Amino acid sequence: MESKATNLLGKQFRTQELEKTSSRIILGNVFAERKGIYLNEFTLFIAHFNPTPNFINEIKIDCKSAIKWFDDTYRAEIRDIHYLKRYYNGSKKAELDDIFYILYDDLIVDFDTNSSTVRFLFRKTDIAKVDSVIKGVKKFRERKLKRKPQIFILVNTSTGIGTTPLLITRPRLNIAENYNDDFKAIHEIIFRRLSKKNDKGLVLLHGKPGTGKTSYIRYLIATLKKNVIFLSPDMAGAITNPNLISILIENPNCVFVIEDAENIVVDREKDGNSPVSALLNISDGLLSDCLNIQLICSFNTDISKIDSALMRKGRLIAKYEFKELEVEKARTLSEKLGFNTNFNTPMSLTAIYNQADIDFQQGKKRNAIGFNANNSN
Repeated sequence: MESKATNLLGKQFRTQELEKTSSRIILGNVFAERKGIYLNEFTLFIAHFNPTPNFINEIKIDCKSAIKWFDDTYRAEIRDIHYLKRYYNGSKKAELDDIFYILYDDLIVDFDTNSSTVRFLFRKTDIAKVDSVIKGVKKFRERKLKRKPQIFILVNTSTGIGTTPLLITRPRLNIAENYNDDFKAIHEIIFRRLSKKNDKGLVLLHGKPGTGKTSYIRYLIATLKKNVIFLSPDMAGAITNPNLISILIENPNCVFVIEDAENIVVDREKDGNSPVSALLNISDGLLSDCLNIQLICSFNTDISKIDSALMRKGRLIAKYEFKELEVEKARTLSEKLGFNTNFNTPMSLTAIYNQADIDFQQGKKRNAIGFNANNSN
């Protein structure tokens, strides 16, 4: 028996009773693991129709516009709909993400808004009808937009580790003004290598807190035309998680950033549980030849404590110790920022940028240092 329901634009359509398909598959399996966070489209198809579906995938689609067109054009054919609304990419209200339309004999059209992907699953539906739908959807192919700086944060999900995209602030960072003169040549090497396709290797950035490591990494992320995967300190254990390989396989030619990596890069002889071997496989093992992943590790500990295998020639792109800004450069930067302080010793970037806070640390909240801060750290 079919009943009436209302779609997203307030129009009525016929709906199927999914409970009648329970003999074909355990209904809980429609939420089986998949690349998204909602329904598994293949299991959903089998739950409704039983046979294994044919599958067509279209990428780089403006799903928001395509959904409006689809809902209007095929409203008479829509038999059922499932959808997910959630907060993502900093949205202030829940927005449509996964939408599954069921129409014709057995066509499921899945609009995955967050990944700009539309998936088509069918078995009995006339291929001419499927091609007509695909042709219409492809008219909403996304135009190439100016790249917004973002990182893909490794997170724990109900099905293992995954990634969540986050936009970051594009920094106004002048390398010559914010770092000592010896850094210019190192920066040029790092930027040239990280900009290169089908390359691999490791960058080690170390030094005292507040000397500009995070600000520089943020600058690289905003400037490079590559995807960047970010491993935060609380997710350090993921470096040895087998599921990490699946994520890297889906993101070849990316930059993998590990911030505050002390517990990952320490000498294996000093810490038997160190996951250095995993780093070596990613940066210079057989896996690296296939994936071309480049790594950036930042840490505060002394370089002498780092596993020497990470610094072998051919594996290491560059290493640099960030230090306080030399006196003359510190004075020049301070004056440019509008301060009149006369420095007599080298100063950290944190001290230079936050001079108004220096005498008032007790009881006063300081500006955040990290990817959300607008000033250098």
